[in-house]
Amino acid sequence: MAERYGGSISMTRHTEAYSSFVERLGEIALLIALAQKKERSNAIAHGKEINAFCRGAVVLLSSHVEAYIKELGECALERFYQRKVDRSGMSARIFYNISKDFVADIKDTADPERIAEKIFLFIESDLKFWSKSGAFSLQIPTEKFNKGFSNPAFGKVKSYFSRFGYEHYRHDFYRELGKNAQTTENMLDSMVALRNNIAHGDLSATRTPREINEMMDIIKDFCRSTDNIFSRWCKLHHCPIR
Repeated sequence: MAERYGGSISMTRHTEAYSSFVERLGEIALLIALAQKKERSNAIAHGKEINAFCRGAVVLLSSHVEAYIKELGECALERFYQRKVDRSGMSARIFYNISKDFVADIKDTADPERIAEKIFLFIESDLKFWSKSGAFSLQIPTEKFNKGFSNPAFGKVKSYFSRFGYEHYRHDFYRELGKNAQTTENMLDSMVALRNNIAHGDLSATRTPREINEMMDIIKDFCRSTDNIFSRWCKLHHCPIR
């Protein structure tokens, strides 16, 4: 994928997840353009419509970031299976997150009979994924692995990557973005908080078209940087994912 910076073209490669995310940004750009058109026409008369476009753009942007993070994780899990990565180098957290529903059920059950039944269900369903050596014989169930991740605030994204055993995401993110890292983290958290306020019916929760455009650009930087650092980590510890 080629990206243009200051008139020159830099050839970079990204994951399929990031490419899909960038493509989906088009519908947000369309909402911003519609809001700006109404703003130029008569900002006061079209105030409600402008707010609706901008609020919709925030909700979509947050949803697309959430989807991107999940798809990035899915990309890694798929490559682990396709490239027959040996499980001996994998964090135990990967296995836990495949079977966390069974673990939670067993922890919450006191009756020995029911515990035994749940263990039998676990053996029948997930035991094939549990081994400290060799490659996965089946595709890892990404829906089960991703369960519980939503509202992609920075802390939650960091926690999501820890499911793979990646514990230095924040450090790598700040090294990748340098002086822009804190601003980017703040914008991500602000977007998620704004999205939540909108979802809870707060009619005052909105931004101007210009602010939404700036938000989208910064969030795109967040996703691109995340794509770079997680891909590097996967390549170093397991296998390339792009």
